[in-house]
Amino acid sequence: MFKGVAAILFAAFLAACSADAPVNEASWQLDGNASDITVISVKNGNVVETSRFEALSGSVSESGEARLSIDAASFESYVDIRNERLRDIFFEVSAFPDIQLTANLDPALFANLAIGDNLDTELQLAVSLHGEVRTVYAPVRVIRNGADSVLVISSEAALIDARDFGLGDAVEALAGIAGLDGITPVFPVNVYLVFERG
Repeated sequence: MFKGVAAILFAAFLAACSADAPVNEASWQLDGNASDITVISVKNGNVVETSRFEALSGSVSESGEARLSIDAASFESYVDIRNERLRDIFFEVSAFPDIQLTANLDPALFANLAIGDNLDTELQLAVSLHGEVRTVYAPVRVIRNGADSVLVISSEAALIDARDFGLGDAVEALAGIAGLDGITPVFPVNVYLVFERG
């Protein structure tokens, strides 16, 4: 569920920099209240549902080190019993409370992005979920919407396969408990992230 998430974070910081606001002058912070990560799930082959993470934090340093932290317990599916099962069976938040995404970026790639401009790119991320770390790639669009503000969105949904993180059995367990024919283990993820100069 998280491939696209990080990508966006990292591009945001770089994009916000221009000739009159060099990347090495300040760090950038994620505005968690204005940002959003949504996850699409499909059950019984054709029933589509949308969920989201409600607690996000992130930053990009002056040197281009980007980090995004997602509170796994903040996953909101809009059904209380399902939230409880996801926390306990899928995320196992008592052992793995956070999802972490990191990347190292070259600020020069985004240095000339002017206010109002946008840039499409693909970013390489290290995603840490449920004790597993995988390298993933995410297509994003970076929009500089102010001198000290950048918007980063998915240019297309990132597809996250739970089996890549050892969570295939957990998906099957959730389906069994809920009495479903099945839950598709691949989850499209869309990100809307706002970064501000720190």
